[in-house]
This record gives sequence, C-alpha cells and structure tokens, in this order.
Amino acid sequence: MNVFISSVVRNFEHYRAAAKKAVSLLGHIPVMCEDFGARPYSSEVACMTEVDQADVVVLILGADFGFKTHTGESVTQQEFHRAKAANKPILAFLEEVPVEDDQKRFHWEVSDYVDGLFRSTFTGDRDLSDKIIQGLSQLAASRSAISEQEFVQHLQNRSNSRNWNSRPREDRLELVFLPQPILSGTLRSIHTQHDEFFLKLSQAGLVSIKGGYKSFNEGDITGLDAEASWRHHDNGMTWLSIPLAAPAKDGEYFASYYLSPSRLKRFAEEAFSLISRGKGGWFQLGIYGISHQVYAEPPTTPASSMSMPYRSEKNIEERKLLIPASQGIFNQWLEDALFRIGRKLS
Repeated sequence: MNVFISSVVRNFEHYRAAAKKAVSLLGHIPVMCEDFGARPYSSEVACMTEVDQADVVVLILGADFGFKTHTGESVTQQEFHRAKAANKPILAFLEEVPVEDDQKRFHWEVSDYVDGLFRSTFTGDRDLSDKIIQGLSQLAASRSAISEQEFVQHLQNRSNSRNWNSRPREDRLELVFLPQPILSGTLRSIHTQHDEFFLKLSQAGLVSIKGGYKSFNEGDITGLDAEASWRHHDNGMTWLSIPLAAPAKDGEYFASYYLSPSRLKRFAEEAFSLISRGKGGWFQLGIYGISHQVYAEPPTTPASSMSMPYRSEKNIEERKLLIPASQGIFNQWLEDALFRIGRKLS
C-alpha cells in the first residue's frame, strides 16, 4: 500500500522518521513530502495529488498547527479534509502534549465522536511506531478479509450440515464467528476443551451446571449440547446457539412469549466474549423462531391475557466484519443491530 504520512515537518522530523520506518517494516511504501523532488506545479497541488493517489493516510498531530494556508487551514488539515472527502482510510495519532488555539480545534475535529476518527495517542517515537504498525496491520487484515457474500456462503455450507443444526426450532439467539484470516488446524486443541467451555457457559449464566452436557465430535467439527449448543469447525468458525425464552414462573403464563431486549443483549455480549477469542473477523447475529414472540420486556406483574403477533418473517440476521473485534467495538455494533431488529419486530 502507498501510505501518505501527513504532519508538520519542522521539529517533527524524529516522528516522521519513526512513521516512515514503521510503514517500511510492514512492506508498504511511505509517501512523504521530503521525497517528492522537483515538480512543475505548486506544493499544494503536489500534496493533494499524493493524497489522492495514496491507499491510506497516516495523520500525526502534535502541538504545532503549522503553516496556515489561504483557506485558514493548515497544510495537514487540508490533507485530512482531502482524504476524508475521498473516503480514504485515515489512521490518526495525536501526541499527548498541551495544545492551544487552532491546533486544539483541529484535534477536536479529528476526534469528534460522530464525524471524527477513533484516534490513538502517543508519547514518543517508539510508541508512535508501535501504534502505526498495529493500525496498518489491522487495516491490512480488513482489506484481505473475505467478502460478505463469501461469508454467507460459509454460513450456507454450515446450515446444510446436520452437524450444526442440533437445536430445536425454538426462539433462540445464534452468534456465528469466522476469524479473518481464516484459520485452519484449530480442531486439535479445541476438541479437548469441552469441560472448560461448559464451565464458562455456566459462569456466563447461559446454561445450568446441574444439567450437564453431551459432547459432540464428528468429522471436522467439535462442540457440546446443553441448554445452549456450541460448535467449532476446524477452519475456526464458531457457533453458539442460546434459547431466548425466559423460564416461566408461577402465575406468569405468558412470560415465555416475550422476547426481552435486555436478555437478548446480555446473551449476545456473553456469547461474543466466549467465542471471539480476541480475534477479529466476520460476525453474524441471528434471532430465529420468533413468529409469535412479543419484542418487549415481560410485565413486572403477572398478566391474565396478551395479544400475540404473527409474522411471516421468522428469522432475522445481522452481519458485520469487525477488525479489531474488541468488546467495546462489538457492543457498539450490537446496539445498532438491536435497534434495527427492534424496528423489524415492532
């Protein structure tokens, strides 16, 4: 990839050198104004041209706003706006130093919660280099990931296998994870971890430890069956299916007909922490068998009657490539997915 390094130059030479080294270590091409050479047009045109031709922009901001152009922007700010307008991937790194006036406003623009970037901060050459390497590695992983259509094909292959479909057609949540890049040879270590995984399911409140479990081992798939079911394929694809119906209590005859949003969210969060194993990749959140379910919290007092919907659409699925796939990033996507699901079910 061609990586454009955008920052002030004066008094920032050591940081620019660290950035160039980090980019080069990953086998990418650092693009820097110091290397432009003589050109038959202005510096502004030269910089904007290189931004246009770059695959990714690394933005490094410190305390100095730099040269202010005729538009009132700094050169770095112009490059940022140009890359953003072209939907270029931008990795932003902000030095942890006191910032004032124009540069502070630029920092705020870059860091804006809605329209800005999820930026990283740094405190020195080595810290900056490490974080650039991390950011570019994650970006490269995202670019090399399979398409959504290919992921769906993997899911269809899974669905056609009886090894993945042990659950009855009850209302349930399923979370499927396929790491990117796709792994191979994971079955050998995973198939010995049934006891450990069942204990984790119990600690997460997804199964009762008293109920026990049955192991599943067939071909290139391993797993277990309890109140929830778990499957793991040798290519790293993992699937967790969890019943959603709340257990009926005395006098609460209709509790099992409510699809609780809070219960759904908690189960999805617990499922993520159990199957992602700290890796990024494709996720699919699915809710199945919901033709007669009411998407709402069960009433706090027992009801004597209720109106149950009927839906022709019995299954809802949401998919997303998450690299990296931290708990926070997953939770943010989950909130969006549940919002869409709620609209479909209301």
